[in-house]
Amino acid sequence: MKSYADTPAESDVNARMVLGICVAMGFTTLLDQAIFALAIPRLRDGLHASASQLQLIISIYSVAFGVALVPAGRLGDIIGRRLLFLIGLAMFAGFSVLGGLAGSAQVVIAARLLQGLGAGIINTQVLGLIQDLFQGESRAKALGRYASAGGLSGAVGPLLGGLVLGWAPPDLGWRLLFLINVPFGAVVFFLALRHLPRRRPQPGRFSLDTGGLALLSFTTLALMSATLTGDGGLLSARTCLAAAMAGVLLFACWEVHYQRRGGTPILARGLVRSPGYMLGTAVAMFQFAAGLTLGIVSTLFFLDGLRIGPLLFAGLSVSSALGMLASSTRSWRFVRRFGRAGVATVIAVYAILVVVEGVAIVVLPASAILLAYPAIGLLQGLASGLIHAPNQVMTLAEAGEGAGRGLAAGFLQLSQRLACSIGMSWGAGIFLTTVTRGAGLAAYRSAFVDALALVLALSVGALLAALADTLRRQFAMRAGNTQYADPDTTIALSGATLGANVDG
Repeated sequence: MKSYADTPAESDVNARMVLGICVAMGFTTLLDQAIFALAIPRLRDGLHASASQLQLIISIYSVAFGVALVPAGRLGDIIGRRLLFLIGLAMFAGFSVLGGLAGSAQVVIAARLLQGLGAGIINTQVLGLIQDLFQGESRAKALGRYASAGGLSGAVGPLLGGLVLGWAPPDLGWRLLFLINVPFGAVVFFLALRHLPRRRPQPGRFSLDTGGLALLSFTTLALMSATLTGDGGLLSARTCLAAAMAGVLLFACWEVHYQRRGGTPILARGLVRSPGYMLGTAVAMFQFAAGLTLGIVSTLFFLDGLRIGPLLFAGLSVSSALGMLASSTRSWRFVRRFGRAGVATVIAVYAILVVVEGVAIVVLPASAILLAYPAIGLLQGLASGLIHAPNQVMTLAEAGEGAGRGLAAGFLQLSQRLACSIGMSWGAGIFLTTVTRGAGLAAYRSAFVDALALVLALSVGALLAALADTLRRQFAMRAGNTQYADPDTTIALSGATLGANVDG
């Protein structure tokens, strides 16, 4: 096992090994996300899960992932990344076994929650290890390779999931999609145990905003509870919304109080005072939620409404992942040339494509929908690749003075994760309450359009935030602020942002 004290040649070899471990782990955790949506119909049938239970199964992973990011990142800085990486990996693989052997929907919900915590712990250590071991251009290349794992998993995952579900008996297929994480996890755990560098605990005061994290989690869960259908919620939707509003106010007050006491809050005052950062965060929250909500609703429509097999749907969906991967690799050129105005334009194009997909679902016969969907998905993927990374580059470049960019990136990831969990729960709830098992295609078309209205509203929210930031930048340039006229300022953080972008 190597350490940071190796010779330069040994350190270089070990750094490449560590990067390989990080890329493999990124691929494994993102593969789980890419294939799990395909298992939802089979899981529902096998465990007789209710609509509200399915909503939680779909969304609880993202909540747990987001909640783990901030404390895991801080703990990694203090006690070392190797230990937390191994703990997170053991959780992710171990609770995959729990999910695969589950006998009830409640156990699956618990397994997805604990898997999400493990994946969130791993994610922060991976990015931290890359930051520790690589500098300059080497760091940007390492982050690019890690990001490529996300694109590869998005393309390979659905096909692998479709093959497993198509080959295995119905009640076994979804279990295998849980258990497939175990051999990957075991191999990576052995390699990590042997090759990840040890690091002595860092002295100094450990500041963790547990109060802010708890209030933010409470607010998210309250909003999710308001979306649960049937008898899934213990309280009424109105009560949950009131609790969420109270949670937002308490979170704002607590953050001010905590920073005055000398702590490091989740949302630092410098970030709040940066309109560019706050607007960019809003773009990320709305657009990520729109994309993932559209993905889960499309999966339910094609598998339940059109009653096509998982493998065929996986093949139809690959074009979107490939489109996003292709445009992401050129997104730095796009942001350098067109800036925030270009991102706003592409968001508008994405919203139009959402409408086009809705029209195609309603108007076209089933056979024509199967032909149109890959083409529409390809265009949506191309648009997404030109939105996410450029938006995050510009958002992190706007981090307020006194607020570190590591803290800014952490809150950006956290906020978009929580937004995605709410959007997916809400979208799935709209779809599942509109149709009943055995309903005709017309009912599924109607349910899809109802859920698509939410996706379109989220895209419009992202567009409004992007337009507001575009106008702000234009006014600043007219007032003589040359920061926004220099394209190198905008793309300076592209390497770091690429690493922060892969989990969405």
